[in-house]
Parts: sequence; structure tokens; C-alpha cells
Amino acid sequence: MNCPSCNKEVVADKLFCTWCEDFIPNPQAGKKAGLFRRWFATTIDPLLGIILYVVIAGVLGGAASTLGGGAAVSTIIMVTIGYGIFFLWFLSKGMTPGKWILGEQVVEKLSGKHPGFWRMVLRETIGKFVSGIFLGLGYFWAIWDKDNQAWHDKIAGTVVVKRR
Repeated sequence: MNCPSCNKEVVADKLFCTWCEDFIPNPQAGKKAGLFRRWFATTIDPLLGIILYVVIAGVLGGAASTLGGGAAVSTIIMVTIGYGIFFLWFLSKGMTPGKWILGEQVVEKLSGKHPGFWRMVLRETIGKFVSGIFLGLGYFWAIWDKDNQAWHDKIAGTVVVKRR
């Protein structure tokens, strides 16, 4: 089997070309995302959430506290709901805020197409819970996997690519 991008011979059961790192089923989807970038994107997500929450809730909550305690609490609740909607919007696009910042995207493993909202929810909730439950072994699995799939990728049937 030859890679559709570089025409070099690749192992038949791999999803990424050994030579050019293009995603073989759909080269337009992108190239294989590096493990360090994936880990960095995973750490950006909660950090971004915390920073946005502290800054926005702090500023709006402080401004609303001059109006009374109820206004401050309702402002913080609105900010939390707003960030939740923002995060869910990213999931519907096949990424998280950290992946968006680093130019990565999650795609279906066999087609290279958008994974869909529910597959992303499965990957980000149940899949990442399972990846982390055994001392994080599911995350480290991507080091040894031929296609750099962690357990949450295997559960959802996805891979992570660098967008073109």
C-alpha cells in the first residue's frame, strides 16, 4: 500500500504515513499530531477555563456585588453556563479550546471526517475517565500505540491530527 500524499510504501494497518505523517484515509484532514502538543492542549483546557472563570467571574462578580449578593451569585452562574456553552460549541467542531489554540482537531479514525458532537462527548467524558483511572495509563498508551491513540481515542474511534 502506498501513501496517497508521498507515494512511498507504508504498512497496511497504519493510519499515518511513516514518511510524511499524513493521515492515510483522508490526507486533507491533516498530519499526525505530536504527543507533546496533545498533552499541552490537554493542560491548556482546564487552565484556560480557570483563568477565564477567575477573570470574568471576578470582574463581573465584583461589579455585581455592589448591587448585592444575589447579583454576584447570578453573575457567576451565568459565566459558568456561558463557558460551558463555549466548550460544547468547540466539541461540536471536533476540538477543545486547547486543541483549537494549537491547531489540532479530532477526526474519525476510518474516514478522517468530523467525529460529531456525541462521539466527542463520549471521548471527552467517559473515554478520558477510563484513560485516567488506572494511574493515567490510558494517556501513556499513545506513546506505544502505532497510531498514537490513547484509550479515549480507541473508545471513541478517533485520532488527533494537526489541521492544515
